[in-house]
Amino acid sequence: MVSWKQIAAARALLDRETGTIRKDHGGRLTVALAYPNRYAIGMASLALQILYRAFNAVPDVVCERVFWPDAQATRGPLITLESQTPVADFAVWAFTISFELDYFNVIAMLRRAGLMLDPTDRLDAAPALTQNRPLLIAGGPAVSANPEPLTPFFDALVIGEAEELLPRLIALLRDGIHDRAALLDELDRLPGVYVPARFTPLRAGAPRTIERLWVADVNRLEPVSHLYTPDAEFGQMCLIEIARGCGRGCRFCLAGYVYRPPREQPVARILAWAAEALAQRLPVYAHGGPTGERPPGIGLVSAAVSDHSRIDELADGLRALGARISVSSMRTDPISVPLLRALAASAAQTLTIAPEAGTERLRRVIGKSQTEADLLHAVELAQTLKFPGLKLYFMVGHPTETDDDIQGIVDFTLKVRTIFRRRITINATPYVPKPHTPFQWEALAPVRVLQARQAILKRALTRYEITVDADSPSWAEVQAVLARGDRRLAPVLWELEQPTPRAFHTALARHGLSAAEFTAARSVGSRQPWDIVASGIRPTFFQYERRLAADERTGHRCPPGAVHCAACGVCVTLPANRAVADLTLALEPVADRATDR
Repeated sequence: MVSWKQIAAARALLDRETGTIRKDHGGRLTVALAYPNRYAIGMASLALQILYRAFNAVPDVVCERVFWPDAQATRGPLITLESQTPVADFAVWAFTISFELDYFNVIAMLRRAGLMLDPTDRLDAAPALTQNRPLLIAGGPAVSANPEPLTPFFDALVIGEAEELLPRLIALLRDGIHDRAALLDELDRLPGVYVPARFTPLRAGAPRTIERLWVADVNRLEPVSHLYTPDAEFGQMCLIEIARGCGRGCRFCLAGYVYRPPREQPVARILAWAAEALAQRLPVYAHGGPTGERPPGIGLVSAAVSDHSRIDELADGLRALGARISVSSMRTDPISVPLLRALAASAAQTLTIAPEAGTERLRRVIGKSQTEADLLHAVELAQTLKFPGLKLYFMVGHPTETDDDIQGIVDFTLKVRTIFRRRITINATPYVPKPHTPFQWEALAPVRVLQARQAILKRALTRYEITVDADSPSWAEVQAVLARGDRRLAPVLWELEQPTPRAFHTALARHGLSAAEFTAARSVGSRQPWDIVASGIRPTFFQYERRLAADERTGHRCPPGAVHCAACGVCVTLPANRAVADLTLALEPVADRATDR
């Protein structure tokens, strides 16, 4: 039974929100939209906000949010935020999953909702279906990269950019939800949808694959947040995705490949969205209550904000609107001085740049073209513009990394200290080889090696009042297993009610598995669990980029607009994306539609 404490906690969050959508459930398709982490983290997800608005834009659909309740949360059934209704009462439960470590939270949410079935005996099929529980759907970057560890828990998984599919998906769910078996057959016919219960090889020895969806026409996108809350990071900002994908070709970067090709929003469109947002007035909270009002800030979102081909013009335009601006990080080759000035004028507390590696040799290996001179020029600008803090983002454990490369991080950071005389933080996160990248066959560096290299950085830099943030190598190993794993991991996920790295290893052993099986190097060209996803990039392209890395050479770059390039294969091998019907066709009754394949 839902407790009064649960209801009160949800209503307290709603009272501080602006832009919440509330609808009566009567006669509508009900969708519970889940982000498998805390409210404060989930509300910073632009993907969640885009999906929330898109579902609710359909008059006969009601979409409400649900977040992972941490250990301190009030006990009781899992409920949605808007109406405090148990998620088990919804027709559809849709998850957007960005990070592999959130898989544990996904399972915890399913368990708490009373919808979980032990996957041990059904690893080759989706859950047994009943009409008494929601249809379970998942999507997001982690799922698009490798859905296999989660397949026993979901009825359908969306591979790629959901906007390309949403109108048609909503129509199917709205019209076919009462006949579950027929609905799964219809979903199985959609491009980009993986229905494990209906998935069989096309012919012996040639498994069927799922084509990754991507939106070719950016004018069909409206990637802007409309929900505001003081209880989340960036919660009082209007987040605007100014570009999708990245053409830099960094060999470690999943986003740079699963969101190809890069596409930009026009500057005029971005400025129009910003002007609309700035016309609003949001309450300013201090000491527990509202103390005034001001317009939201503008948070620019993309894999590489400063790579937008007209970023200088955009920065000047936002300044002219009087916007407070925030970005995630800056490229330095070249640096956008107008954007830096706009950030400084917005009283940004920290400028973040990402050298990724400590030596130019290793930066060439991983595909980063920026030089030390580029990076130090950005640091000089940060000092001149009086940014209070500077953050440098590095990874440890790159392929071919040596102790000399770690010393390179130390030497470079000390050069930065001679230029920038205020607060400096470096992040030394372990590198995890990801599917659908040129390094997908590489091994994860051993935990003890990662720990030793992080310790070197801490000893060498903290004496100079440089803060070293170092993510856990033990958890990085868990992440690598989940990112590179298959559906044999499902029972391991199922039984870990209180996940820790040690408990994870113990559970692996109970099922005859080991972390090394998933984190070790793999034969180039061998079949992998994530090959179920047709990313559009030719395997030979990844192999070519890997050979360039071995020669310490940077590789192919695809700038926005280069949609006729045939180098990696994305722009010529995903015709199914353009075969998805438009909105008019999508909203026709199920019985009147022809199948796609």
